Amino acid sequence: MRFFVVFTAALVLEIGSTFYINSVANLDLDRMILWSFLGPLIALPFSGFIADERRWSVRIHLALFSALGYATGAYISANLIS
Repeated sequence: MRFFVVFTAALVLEIGSTFYINSVANLDLDRMILWSFLGPLIALPFSGFIADERRWSVRIHLALFSALGYATGAYISANLIS
């Protein structure tokens, strides 16, 4: 379950980061504030899971699921924006 949460949080954070950058580029202050507020809250699940885990083998697996979430989010963002 932790791996799914980490993957999903990374995916949503990557998509949110892309929307944040887009709102900064368009000078959309309301959306910029929204995404800058939501970013740390979205990142909280995987930050806590990785910091609390004592075994390095599990930390590496969590990091891999995080990387897969970021990569999937980047792919989705690239297709949503273009």
